[in-house]
Amino acid sequence: MSFGASKSLNQLSIEARSEHNIGVTKQAIDKKFNEHTLSFIKRLIEKQLSVELDLNIDAGWLRSFNRVPIKDGTRFQLPQEYKDYLPGSGGSGSKAGACIQFEFDLKSGQIEVMDLTAANRPDVKDAQESMENVKKGDLIIRDLGYYAFKSLSNIIKREAFFISRLGVKTNVFVKEAGGFKKLDFKIIYNQMKRGQLSRIYKDVFIGYEEKIPLRLAIELMPDDVYEERIRKVKKYHKKKGCQTSENYMFLARFNLFITNVTREVLPDEVISSLYRMRWQVELIFKIWKSVFGVHHVRKMKYQRWLCLLHFKLLMMIVNWNIIMMQRNYHYRWEGKLLSLNKCFKTLFDNTNRLRRTIKYGQKEKVNFIEWANRILKENHWLEKKKNNVGLENIFYIMFCKSNIYVYF
Repeated sequence: MSFGASKSLNQLSIEARSEHNIGVTKQAIDKKFNEHTLSFIKRLIEKQLSVELDLNIDAGWLRSFNRVPIKDGTRFQLPQEYKDYLPGSGGSGSKAGACIQFEFDLKSGQIEVMDLTAANRPDVKDAQESMENVKKGDLIIRDLGYYAFKSLSNIIKREAFFISRLGVKTNVFVKEAGGFKKLDFKIIYNQMKRGQLSRIYKDVFIGYEEKIPLRLAIELMPDDVYEERIRKVKKYHKKKGCQTSENYMFLARFNLFITNVTREVLPDEVISSLYRMRWQVELIFKIWKSVFGVHHVRKMKYQRWLCLLHFKLLMMIVNWNIIMMQRNYHYRWEGKLLSLNKCFKTLFDNTNRLRRTIKYGQKEKVNFIEWANRILKENHWLEKKKNNVGLENIFYIMFCKSNIYVYF
């Protein structure tokens, strides 16, 4: 079965005959895309999601946390005929759209969440409704779209930790002798410009009635980055028919990161570097689209599309589990990370091997595992990019107890 643009029913009928010696009409195939087939695929997905990956990466700062869940959602448009099932976000886009919420643990590679929702469901609502997934000792890293004071407060109450961008509408306070004083970012901007400082750190509080103590990392953006940021947001707001606020215009001069992790565990200097690990999930979405074509949708009955999408999700999870088991094993023994992109492409190009494994059972399963172990450690390593702090470097961030030096 193709993972990209879906084959027609007639093509599937021909393939069934030529490759599997099964005579079936296109009408019969169309009837197979129903609730029973979808339920069966979902059961297979649940089984794959329950696979325990028993090796963890415990390098450097990762040892301080039980899990490091990273979550984000990827959205794509659907034919407007699906709008009653999965409504879109409106505006100039389609009236129908899908969102796949995906969360995985950076330490083990375990997939924690893979949910299909409507595109118009806000990420912040997802954060509030999935709070039961947060466990004691977790370090939660999520995009600004999931930001909400209530969510951060609940994470702390669950004895977990987070690194997050600061919401632009959040009031920030510093403690003084007479009580709390609102932080003035215009004063901070002028101070940083005069002192030629690229970043500073502060102990702050957020919230009005319930004030949460946090650490704030403030990074001043270069003028060209700021101007490009403003240009993009104005274009986006114009498309949505709204104005860019003066407050947002000013705060766009900064990158603002907050965390409740203590300095004894993570010094100030590494907060922004660790947050940027969030791009790993964006890389995964890119792979889903470029390799599996998860966003390729052409007009067909809704049940058929739903079955095809869940089949793609199933294959992504199967390949993910294979890659993560290999990644953790090789990292433990060789100290190097496998490239997700390279591994997914190789497994995709060898889907026939996986199909043969399923067809012929245990002996072929052993052959497949030996092949995957051998091939993935040949030319599948994560390449280090010049002048960039790579994922391996971030894993190995170390610091002395005085919190003065940070080593990459």
